[in-house]
Amino acid sequence: MPRIDPIRVLVADDSPTALRSVCDYLDFAGGLEVVCTASDGLNAVQLVRKHRPDLALLDFRMPRLNGLEAAQQLRRSYPELRVIIYSEIQGSTLEEECRNHGADGYVSKGRLPDGLLEEIRRLFPGSVV
Repeated sequence: MPRIDPIRVLVADDSPTALRSVCDYLDFAGGLEVVCTASDGLNAVQLVRKHRPDLALLDFRMPRLNGLEAAQQLRRSYPELRVIIYSEIQGSTLEEECRNHGADGYVSKGRLPDGLLEEIRRLFPGSVV
């Protein structure tokens, strides 16, 4: 049975341009609702507490808490939350490190938006994304 409600998403990136681009990708894809955005990892953790999204998209490099640190805190407090880290850095060891810190997936910025949408579909089977 397909998921009818949109997937509620938090997007965190310290670059306003990248943040806008990711939000635009998600709006265009459909089936996703950006419920809040953050410019650093600490703010992302605070906003998850307030808005309770289904998915957190975290940039790897951010001030106050980076994507790994934020993912680790979110995993401890919200085990049901799906977390994807994205970055301009590439490499299989980085993907493994993200998973070791509690992320459900990793996408290099070079694979946006298609790679991101693939990861979302993998984490939310039956969604309309």
